[in-house]
Amino acid sequence: MIRLLIITLVAALLSVKAQGVDFDRWYSYAQASQYAQSYGRILMVYFWGETCPYCDQMNTHVFSDTTVSRTLERRFVVASVDSQSPEGRALSAQMRAFGTPSLVFFVPQGGTWKEVGRLFGSRTRAQFLKELQQICAKAGGEGCG
Repeated sequence: MIRLLIITLVAALLSVKAQGVDFDRWYSYAQASQYAQSYGRILMVYFWGETCPYCDQMNTHVFSDTTVSRTLERRFVVASVDSQSPEGRALSAQMRAFGTPSLVFFVPQGGTWKEVGRLFGSRTRAQFLKELQQICAKAGGEGCG
């Protein structure tokens, strides 16, 4: 039984890579939302700003961490949105994400999106990992790994 599960998981991972989807990568909102919908993953929309020191802290000390990146790769598709771009301004207004860094989490639900969490501001790796676990649990399933 376990052997069959492992073979199935490996085949699924190879299938995803063969189709050109790299869940370790961050995408535009349009691409990330399409992938999250297609693969039934949690969509994490990360609003950042070029001059935001708290965004730099998250990028340098949190998102660069291997445990964080593996957790995101397992269950999420990440949309990276520059909050000062025309698309970013429109999306931040639509999603009510009025500061940086802001993270809004959605799950696909019958052709629409259901919000399952939102975070604002910088945090430690440990806090962020704990919050990701809570979001995974809220989204349904066993957690992030």
